[in-house]
Formats: sequence, C-alpha cells, structure tokens
Amino acid sequence: MLLGEVNQAITRADDEDSLLQEVCDLIVQYTSSALAWIGRPDAQGDFQVLAAAGETGYLNDIKISSRADIPEGQGITGMVWRQQRAIYDADFSQNAKALWRERVAHFGFHGSSVLPIRRNGVLWAVCTVYAKGDAKAVETDVRGIMEEMAKDISFGLDHLDAVHRERATQAFNEALLNNLAAGISIVRFPDLLIERVNARMLEIYGASSVEDLVELFAGKSCPDHESSASMATLAQEVLAEGYGALKDLAIKRKDGQIVYVDVSGQRLLTDPKHPVIVWTSMEVTERHHLMGELSRQSLSDLLTGLPNRRALDMEMDRAIAHATRNESLLALCMLDLDSFKPVNDTYGHDAGDQVLRIVAQRLPQSLRKTDFIARVGGDEFVVLVENLDHLDPLEAILDTIGRSISAPITLEDGQMVSIGLSMGVAIYPFAEGDNPDALLRLADQALYESKAHKANREFSWVLFGEETRKIRRTMAQRLLDTGALEIWYQPILDSRTRKVAGVEALSRLRDAEGKVWSPAEFLPQLQEADLFVLSKKVLDQALTDLPILEAQGWSLWVSVNVDPSSISESSTLWLREMVASGKADPSRITLEILERSDFLEQPAALKHLLELRALGVRLALDDVGSAYSSLLRLKDLPVDEIKLDQGFIRTLEQHPQDLHFVESIQALAVGMGVDLVVEGVETDDILDAVTIMGANFLQGYAIARPMPLSQLQAFLDPVPLHPQQQPASLLGLYATQLVNHDALKKTICYNPRLVDCATLANATICPIHVDMHRLGIPDDDPLYRLHAEYHQAIAAMNALLLSSPINGDWRVVEQAEKAFEAAILDAFQRSKAAEER
Repeated sequence: MLLGEVNQAITRADDEDSLLQEVCDLIVQYTSSALAWIGRPDAQGDFQVLAAAGETGYLNDIKISSRADIPEGQGITGMVWRQQRAIYDADFSQNAKALWRERVAHFGFHGSSVLPIRRNGVLWAVCTVYAKGDAKAVETDVRGIMEEMAKDISFGLDHLDAVHRERATQAFNEALLNNLAAGISIVRFPDLLIERVNARMLEIYGASSVEDLVELFAGKSCPDHESSASMATLAQEVLAEGYGALKDLAIKRKDGQIVYVDVSGQRLLTDPKHPVIVWTSMEVTERHHLMGELSRQSLSDLLTGLPNRRALDMEMDRAIAHATRNESLLALCMLDLDSFKPVNDTYGHDAGDQVLRIVAQRLPQSLRKTDFIARVGGDEFVVLVENLDHLDPLEAILDTIGRSISAPITLEDGQMVSIGLSMGVAIYPFAEGDNPDALLRLADQALYESKAHKANREFSWVLFGEETRKIRRTMAQRLLDTGALEIWYQPILDSRTRKVAGVEALSRLRDAEGKVWSPAEFLPQLQEADLFVLSKKVLDQALTDLPILEAQGWSLWVSVNVDPSSISESSTLWLREMVASGKADPSRITLEILERSDFLEQPAALKHLLELRALGVRLALDDVGSAYSSLLRLKDLPVDEIKLDQGFIRTLEQHPQDLHFVESIQALAVGMGVDLVVEGVETDDILDAVTIMGANFLQGYAIARPMPLSQLQAFLDPVPLHPQQQPASLLGLYATQLVNHDALKKTICYNPRLVDCATLANATICPIHVDMHRLGIPDDDPLYRLHAEYHQAIAAMNALLLSSPINGDWRVVEQAEKAFEAAILDAFQRSKAAEER
C-alpha cells in the first residue's frame, strides 16, 4: 500500500519539497513509524531537515552530523551517509549514543531504519524512520518496503530534475525563438500542418494568429505564379536534399502589401512519412528596393532615361540567343545624329541635352514594343530590331526612324532646330560575327560608310555587306547552337588496380525526335569555328561534372578531344580562364589532340602546345599509329600520354600478330616516360591479351560503353573488379607466350649464365604449361608437344651460347617459337568459329 501511494505522489509532485514532505507523511500514515524525516548535510556536515512527519519535536534543536570525527557523527545517520548503505537498528533505545539517549527515552523510540537516497546516481540525502513498540516487528515489517521506497524516491527526484531541465530548455528556446530577427515556422508535410511559429514570422506576414498564417501558406502568400512555383520547388528541394534556400522571394502579406524575404529550409530527421521542415524567413524588402534602384541606375542613361551600354550588352546576349533559337533575323542599328555639334556650339550644351532627350522620346514611337533602344554615348544610339523573317520590314522601320528624327525640334527658348541621322546596320546571322562586340564593330563600319557618303547617298542607312543572304546552317550546327549537346563519358580502366582511373568526355547531339547523333554523324557537318565551340562546351561541362564525381568518392581525370584547328592563341586564353575558375585541378584535365592533319608539322604547333602545358593540363596525342601519324615526331612533342589507334586493337582477334606492334608502342611509351592508353578494347579476349602485354590504361566496350553522367555514377558505385587469373583466354595465352619469349631472349642474350639449361628444357614446369591445363586444353593436344619443342630449342640455344658466345643463330628457336605460336592462334581461331556457330 505504501509503495503504491509513494509512486502516486511521485506522479503528482511538481517540486522536490512537496514530494519529500508527502513521502514522510505517507511513511507515518501507512507504517507503525512514529517519525520519518529526510535530510542532507550542509557544507559543515550538519544534517538539515528537508521534510519530516510524525513526532517532529524529536528533531527540535538536534544536531546530527555526517562527520566521523565528532560525537554528533557517530550515530547511524552519519554512518549511512559515509558508508552509503542502509542500516537498521533493531534496538535503538539500547544502542543510542549517550548524546541522544535521554531524547530517545523521552519519545519512547525503540528501532530505527536509515536509507540512502540517491539523485542522478549520486548520494544526495538520507531517509530516517523511527518506530515504537516491538523492535523486531519494526525491522521485519519495514526493511523491504523502505528499500524499495528509497529507490522510488530517487527515481522521483531524477524525474523532477528531467522535467525541470526540459521546462528550462523550452523556456529558453521560446525566449530565443520570439526574440529572433528572423521568422521561424515549423511545418509538417505533406499536410502542411504548422506545428510552431514565432512572433516575427507572424509580423512578417502581417498575420495575427497561426490560423491567419495557415490561410496565407495555403496559397495566398505568393503574389504571382512564378513566386508560388519557386516556393514549391524549394520545398521539394528541402524534402529531397535536406536543405535549400531562396533569395528575394516576393510574398503578399495579409493586408495585400508585397514584401521580399530570404527563405531557407532545413528538414528535420523525423517520421519519413511526415517530414518536418524548419523554415527561416528574413525580411529584405528594403534591400530589394535598394538593389533594384541601383540596378536601374547602373543600366540607365542619366540624361535620357534610356538603357545604357551595359544594358545593351546584356540585351544583345539575349537577343542573339533568341534569334538563334527561333532561326529569325536580328538587326543591330547604330545611329549617329547629323548636325548635332552645331546645335551645341550655337545654342549651348543645355540645348544639346534637350535635343538628346527629345530624340530619346521620339525613337520608341517609331519602333515596335519588342524593339530595344539604348544610348551608348554622346549623340550615338543603338536600336535592336528582332523577329525579322526577311529584310523587307526593316526598310520601313528605318524610314520611320529617319523621318521621326529629322522632324524640326523646338527648343525651350522657342528656337527651331533640325538634325539629320546616319545609320549603320548589321544583320545577325548574315554578318560575320556571332557575338555582341563583333556585331557592333560591323554596324560601326556600316555607319562610317553611311557618314562618308552623306552627300550622295540614297538612304540614311548602310547595310553591312549589301550582298547579304541567308546562310543556311547544317542540322548538326543548328543542334549545337540550340543546346542539344550532351556529354557522355567512357571509363578508362587502370589494369594494375582494376579500378576506373579516368574518363573520356565524348560529345553527342540529341535532336527533337530523341535520336542521339554520334560524332561520326555530326562532326563532318561542323566547321572549324564549330569545333572550337564544341571543345569549349565539352570541357566546361566535364569540369562541372568532375566535382560531382569527387563528392561521390571518385577522384578521376578527364580527357577531352581537341581538334588541331582549335589549338591557337584563343584556345590558350579560354583554357587559362577555365583553369583560373578553379572548377578542377588542371592536372586532372587531359587534352587529346587528334593527329589527323599537318598541324604538328607547323612551327607554331610546338609553341601552342608548350603554352597549354604551362597551364598545368596534360596533353595526349590521339590515334598514334594511324595512317597520318609519324612516331618519329613524338620525341619532339611535350605530351604526357599517347593513345594507340583503336584500329589496331579492335581487329586483334582477326590479326593477333598486331600484338607485336602493341608491345613495341608500350616499350616506346615506357622509354619516353609517358602513359599509354589502349583504346578499342571491345572484347574480353582482347582485354585479357593487352593486359598481359603490360598496357596500364584500357578503354573500350569490354570495360564500359560511353554513358551519360547519371549512368556513370551508377556504374562507379559497385566494388572494383577483382583481378582474375591470367591468361583467361587463348588470345591471352598467345600474348603470354610473346611476353615470355621476349623476356627469355633478352635475358639469354644479355647473360646466358642467368638461366639454368636443365630447368629451361623442362616445359612442364613452365607457367604456360599450367595455363594450358587451366584453360582446358586436353593432354593429347599438339600444343603440349610444340611447347616442349620450343623449350628444348631455347634451352639448347642457351647451352650453345654458354660454350660459344659468338654463335648467335636463333633460327631453330624462331622456328619452334613460330610453330608453337601458330598452333595457339589456330586453336584460338577454331574456338571463335565454334562460338559463332
């Protein structure tokens, strides 16, 4: 009964004083105890009573200590404190110290129980209970109950501490939340339940309650579709990625006022089905308006209010992109006022400024709403006329501009002045310029011609290149222009580690029907300028993707093909800017120079290559061994890598003897101190053979086909390929024989004493003998006999050189070698034919 009441008291208690007092009351009420008290020593060791019930007069002026060195500390209460264990005194009246004997007799106490009370695992107080009557009965009835009760009291105190800590934390958080300059709301998805909001969030949205905020969040807080879509996209980003932010978001307060906020969201790790986002909103309306005003001032001409040169540059980029995308014409018209200087000289600069302002007012009235006007300085203006299908409408627009500007102007003092106009016009894409600066230069040249023939010209404008005609770009060029380029990656395997060491970035074009164009299809349609643009775009995207792979744990290098025609001063400049951008370590960039022209024969080639090398990028010579390539030039070129023409590798199964050439190129690469990448590794047999030949870097379908970034990430996720026992194929066995024979011959020629003749003559201990058994070649196959004959021939040659070093006739060995190798190839060809059947 007592324990149940104590546990209920713990549940009800809100502070330790009321809990301890109620426990003492219950002890006295439900046991035969005459007095129950709970106390703990102070700094001097004297016990202070925290709660007491029953005959509390016993405690008046009593001194009980926890110290062992004074009489007041010799009682069982002090002993319990020091020993930290319960003590039961069955005959307290007889055992009481002289110090308390008279007091005990006065109150008639006979037995006592003292129990330690712990708080958070540390001794904190003692509970002392005195009984009257039969002492043994007291001990028997009370001991077990009291020990359980002491544990319950400790638990209750721990629970109170936890409750108080939680309340303090909540109070602190509440104070912190409501004093933040930022608005905070906690929203549960997908039901958009607002679980918490601070006062600042209500203030930002002009809401007086959470209910008002719910209504605003339901869709009325965004003034337009763009803001609503941005907020929805941000929410999805936070739910997916864990964090997201949006600057300068327009929101509509409850009173209809538009304000601007910077919003960020942090997803909390809660129930996956009902994720929670903590939204933080900082009002930045003042900043938004200030930045808007600064932006307007930076893009406007102070005198006329028209856009300035900076605004023109921005608009031209957009207009050129629009014309390219829509395959329409763009006219850039540069205007210069005739007879403007005499107005300034005659009537003063104020009058000149008035004329400029009137011209700025008249020009928009002469044009369509979609056209753009800017003042670029002095009495010069630029007009952009867009969305032209042909040139006929442009003539009418230019005539209208001329008549408008030539109309008389009345100055503030009543004087009448007249000015004229000269115009130079460049048409995109007719003009030989595809960027703003080029178009401006061409228009300026046309303007110069117009002013030079002012006296006898038929029109006030001159069109740059009167023979202008529409130049039709090929389908591949249009796809490149319109952003249809995709970058695919083909992994390059390090055969030593069996891990992907790098990737080659390869270009693809995807047309409107979804067809993917390979380089073989679109490269013939591109001009030199297009190839330059292509190389830039491929490298830029590759440098964007490398950090993504880095974050996934893959530190790879990337190779990019560069057409020789693109190697110039310009390429060095943009590469320097790209490297300076810090997107990637330049040492992880390899530029593959396609050796398909006489570029490397030109004197400027070496200079450009050295400039590129100085940037820290690696250079590779591609298609080494192709029809045009000259291996002799390799020694003069600053290359870090050579790539063997894949034509040699893809046909190895048909022409296995080409492995001799692979061996030679590998030796050349080692001698030059450059890496060799073997392309065209399309089958497992070829992969087996070139790995045995010592090629370190391999590329081809046997490893992986080219793939988009998303597929590359999935491809890289699995564990690295485990090395397999080699050779794994008959073609690999052939390669093994080539390598072994070459090593044996070099060793014997260098010093025949390094080889034991008896061991060499025993073919059964040769690793190739073991390999043939492992590959499943039957014991009666002629290959074993031919292998033994080869070993006997080369062992005999070794013995001959030991006795007569000048005798170097290897013909017998070569016959045995050729016979054995021919038999391996015959077995390989028969196995391939069987597979095809």
